Amino acid sequence: MIVGGPTFKRGQECFTEGRVLGVESAPGELCGIVKPQEQGRAPYEIRIWVRDEGLAFQCSCPIGAKLQFCKHAVAVTLAHLQKERLTVEQEIERLRERLMEVSLKDLLDGLVRHAKLEPGVHSALKQICANE
Repeated sequence: MIVGGPTFKRGQECFTEGRVLGVESAPGELCGIVKPQEQGRAPYEIRIWVRDEGLAFQCSCPIGAKLQFCKHAVAVTLAHLQKERLTVEQEIERLRERLMEVSLKDLLDGLVRHAKLEPGVHSALKQICANE
């Protein structure tokens, strides 16, 4: 386990309070900045990355200096997951809009073609037809 329940809860609170100022990702790496609760403190800089042994992390907070996964790392991770979820939702909505412009025949032909190649598509189409 990387983080215990109390640390996760505090990280979740940090995230829901909107203290994550930014989050960026690259393959195998996640970076973010979190606003501290105390006035006059510099924002915390968090970096999480993948190594052969598992996850590695850094945070400029006192807990991070002790090489422990802190609430700021949890908050940045949650912000990243939310950002990814919103991106996928937007992509799906754009795809839906584009599919509305495809003729019914072309759409059905494409679905049948993919169902022949992909068992998952085949199963999903069978389930849709069974619900009707």
